[in-house]
Amino acid sequence: MTLRLAIVEDEAPARARLRRLLAEHEDVEVVLEADTLPAALSTLPGAHADALFLDIALGESTGFDLLDQLPPPWPLLVFATAYHEHALRAFEVAAVDYLLKPFDAPRLAATLDRLRARLADADPLPAEEDLRRLQAAMPTPAFNPTPLVITERGQRVVVPLDEVTHLVGSGNYVELHTPQRSYLMRATLTQLASQLHPAQFLRVHRSYLVRADQIAALTPRGHGDAELTLRDGTTVMVSRRYREALPEGLRGR
Repeated sequence: MTLRLAIVEDEAPARARLRRLLAEHEDVEVVLEADTLPAALSTLPGAHADALFLDIALGESTGFDLLDQLPPPWPLLVFATAYHEHALRAFEVAAVDYLLKPFDAPRLAATLDRLRARLADADPLPAEEDLRRLQAAMPTPAFNPTPLVITERGQRVVVPLDEVTHLVGSGNYVELHTPQRSYLMRATLTQLASQLHPAQFLRVHRSYLVRADQIAALTPRGHGDAELTLRDGTTVMVSRRYREALPEGLRGR
């Protein structure tokens, strides 16, 4: 299978170096290069690229500006940039990888392997999420959710589950979002997922859990990824491997 790649990068030397590194892989074809946001917007939709290598800084614009205006479905995303501080936002838009410049040939090869795996659908759900989905499918799941308790200004605060719309994980912390405000809890998202009813709180991304009855709409992106809109207007990315956890009517391809 040929891996069709697009490059959006405003610096000619960086484009040339990436092209040279990619040329070492026989199954890779660069189908598009663009150096500005307008050029990328006009050419990407018709390029039918499998993946997009995207720089953060594009003159006066950014790679995120491009994604805001690029119609779905998107190619798989790989950010190639000198700016490490944008990594979290990159993965919020379901980036497959984040390459910090200057990267070398082995690092790029690892990224290409990840892209091949995604395109081959060889990215299975984690074992704990498989278990949660089995529990959700049972007629009467043996499940006793525990309250979410956080420590805030020296007090222990109980956050009612029926007020939580979604949860966002980052390392050893999770943000609990309600319509009124958000709370910060010291835990991993996987730990919290094990405490929440698997049919009520859906794992839709490695960084997100959403409450099922808060889902308002789903917009397909590319290669099985999607974007959820919640009833309060919040948007949440859905990665391909978690999409089957959505209610049946929302899984449409």
